[in-house]
Amino acid sequence: MIRAIAVSLLLLTATPAVALEDADYSAAVAATAKNAIITGYQAFGESAKDMQTRLEALCQAPGDDTLKSAQQQFAGLTAAWARIQYISFGPIFEHQRAFRVEYWPDKRNVVGRQLAEVLKKQDHAALEPERFATTTVGVQGLPALERLLFGDDALVALASSDGAFRCGLFAAISANLETIARDVVTGWTEGDAAFLSRIEHPSEDDEELPSGRDAAGRLLNDLLTATIAMRDMKLLAPLGSSLAKAKGQNAEYWRSGQSVAVLAANLEGWRTQFFADGGLGALLAAQPDGKQTADELTTAVDQAASALQQVTLPLDKAVADAAQRKLVEAFAVQLVKMRDLLAGPVTTKLNIPVGFNALDGD
Repeated sequence: MIRAIAVSLLLLTATPAVALEDADYSAAVAATAKNAIITGYQAFGESAKDMQTRLEALCQAPGDDTLKSAQQQFAGLTAAWARIQYISFGPIFEHQRAFRVEYWPDKRNVVGRQLAEVLKKQDHAALEPERFATTTVGVQGLPALERLLFGDDALVALASSDGAFRCGLFAAISANLETIARDVVTGWTEGDAAFLSRIEHPSEDDEELPSGRDAAGRLLNDLLTATIAMRDMKLLAPLGSSLAKAKGQNAEYWRSGQSVAVLAANLEGWRTQFFADGGLGALLAAQPDGKQTADELTTAVDQAASALQQVTLPLDKAVADAAQRKLVEAFAVQLVKMRDLLAGPVTTKLNIPVGFNALDGD
């Protein structure tokens, strides 16, 4: 899973002609949380629950049909996660939850090594929910599940002597993902310290979110980070320096062929979060000349989505195909347009300073 480390490359912003009140920022972020972020985690939890059902069916009757059904649900599950993948504030980053959902990029094959070790030991006690939630992050989430479902020997392995353990691991991973989603929703919505309540009623004593403007800065920074990560990590890394030096296996979810679909879900989630009813998009449009900037951003997102639709091969293959590679590069250009709009006129008109994030993954 991607880790964002903030660095001090602060973008200076000018005060808009009509000053925004702190309550305006709080209301916009709270609206985004209610209409996009929390609902996104809820959808991810429901998808993880459906994943459990498909995996149970696969284990009860291993075969081409049940395997295909589980693989199809995996596609839905990764898309559900991708829609809220870049939200880095709130309960998702407690207890390493984001890493446990998706440990990527995996430059040192951590997932492969840790998964192989778990399969070798076949310790059924290690699959108990409380213990599994504290085990190595590489085996807890989506990348490990992808390897188990999309390996060439997936059905053969289920029919082997360690098939029962693999089924136990299926159940542990899918239940773990549902629990994480449920705990994140609870953290946002329940209790005196609910994260949503902290946004709606900011306090100077809250070191993380002392004001509504700080909360808006966190959200806008995550949206900016998403545009950078989609281009730099999800596109440039597999593109490599040339056609001959393409590195398709650097693509996210290349084993399952979901790289392009996940990028589409990233864009969909981005749009939903920025233009949520009552969110930052509405706040922007209400500012002097803000409607024009909001429209420009809408156009940029539309053009990015249209460019991505032109990529018809799985990303790991597209970067090594001369014609498709140009389409991938065209999509990358559209992401830069989104980034520049956010980093420039959007931050200026909203009077929200944001910093570019250095993105790193172990």
